[in-house]
Amino acid sequence: MKFGNWAIAVLIGTISVGTPAKAENPADLQQLLETKQCSRCDLSGANLAGVDLQGANLEEANLSGTNLEGANLNQANLIRANLTDAKLIRASLIAAKLHGANMERANLIAANLTLAGLVITRLNYANLTSANLVGANLESADLVGANLRLASQSIFSLREVSLREGTPFGMEMAGVNLRDADLTNANLMGANLNWSDLTNAKLENADMRYVQLQGAQISPQSAYSIPSVVQAEP
Repeated sequence: MKFGNWAIAVLIGTISVGTPAKAENPADLQQLLETKQCSRCDLSGANLAGVDLQGANLEEANLSGTNLEGANLNQANLIRANLTDAKLIRASLIAAKLHGANMERANLIAANLTLAGLVITRLNYANLTSANLVGANLESADLVGANLRLASQSIFSLREVSLREGTPFGMEMAGVNLRDADLTNANLMGANLNWSDLTNAKLENADMRYVQLQGAQISPQSAYSIPSVVQAEP
């Protein structure tokens, strides 16, 4: 056996420890590690913690329940991938393509999503606590019930996003595009929304205590649903 193939075999064996045998396809896993080309592969339940997958093609791959903690997924193609219940703690997803991906209940604590494309991504009940979303595009993403506590960002788009019952508590959202966003029942307490666009945003029953709104654009119909916002405006 050549050294390269032997090393990959050892890595596959190491990665597989502690994961259900039926939860992953060994052939797909080997293909990913050898080529970083694994579109539509079944990698569900695999342990890929800390693995270098920069630039990998995982379009429409099944990564549900996969452990990607600390993995390098910078510039990876994860368009329409299934990442339901995936573990992505401290994973690096800089400039990753996640358009249309399913990331329901994914654990993204302290993940780096700088410049990531998350358009129409499903992030229902995902944990994005302390995640880096600087420059990320979340337009039309579904963030119902998501936890964005202490997440950081700068000038990204949340246009038409759904954040119903979400928790972006204390999040830096200055300059964010929240036009037509659904923020019903969202916990926005302490968020920085200075210079943000909240035109036609739904803010019914949202917790807006201590929110910063200097220079923010708010439609009258949105402002009237939360009297405290009207008072906070100069």
